[in-house]
Amino acid sequence: MKMIRTLDVTQDEFYDYLESEVREQYSKAKNMLYTGDIKEGMTYSTAVAEHQPMTITIDHYTRNKRYKAIIKSHTDTITIDYQTEEGDKGLDIIFIQEIDSFNKQKQNKLMRWFSEGVYYGRMSDTLFDIQKKIHSQRPVKD
Repeated sequence: MKMIRTLDVTQDEFYDYLESEVREQYSKAKNMLYTGDIKEGMTYSTAVAEHQPMTITIDHYTRNKRYKAIIKSHTDTITIDYQTEEGDKGLDIIFIQEIDSFNKQKQNKLMRWFSEGVYYGRMSDTLFDIQKKIHSQRPVKD
């Protein structure tokens, strides 16, 4: 699924946020502080719950252009792809999310439309949560 949104953030803010999140997750997974660069092929394991391990691989990373990660669990594979470009009103983001189990399901049209609506809502929420977190980290102006 693909959506395009414009966020009230800069490219640097967006990629600083992504890099910070990846470094934090990588540090927790490896049990050591990681301050290095984010690179394609970087892989680490984590868990959303005690019995739900995930492996995350950075599939593509070009700062201020594109971030693509593949998240694999025992039950699913999710691909997240952010492609960005500075626009007149903020940062234009093309957000592509592919969920293998959703793409493979054979659903009737009504259920598929409902499911797509739910997924698009979650994708939109994700982007606006990122924007909110970035805004909360901005220095307060006098």
